[in-house]
Amino acid sequence: MNAPEPTPRFRPDAATVAAFVADLHRLFGNRAVTSEAVRQQHGHTLTWAPNQPPDVVVYPQSTEDVVAIVRLCAACAMPIVPFGTGTSLEGHINAPYGGVSVDTSMMKRVVAVNDEDLDCVVEPGVTRKELN
Repeated sequence: MNAPEPTPRFRPDAATVAAFVADLHRLFGNRAVTSEAVRQQHGHTLTWAPNQPPDVVVYPQSTEDVVAIVRLCAACAMPIVPFGTGTSLEGHINAPYGGVSVDTSMMKRVVAVNDEDLDCVVEPGVTRKELN
């Protein structure tokens, strides 16, 4: 049995990126950021790899926001790079094909704390110190 061919990777063309960013600005306003400094921050790693910034950084505040971002990315074949605290010791926040960095730092809700089970449910922007 032969393995399936890998999906080709590509950088979206400038017109696709411009339309995509315009849609994100319409949906998220100033939470869709294209400034060079913010994009560079979201493409910086602690590895030997060079900085590879995304085309846009979006700051969702809810699961519904994330769903809207993912749907738009799927419709435009736009790469998605999740961004937590940005430590990136392995280069996983680089965006070699452009796309969108989804920065979850505004998703800070503690959904549930289960004393009996010794577990909890939190949104991805909650840090360890905040949870403690």
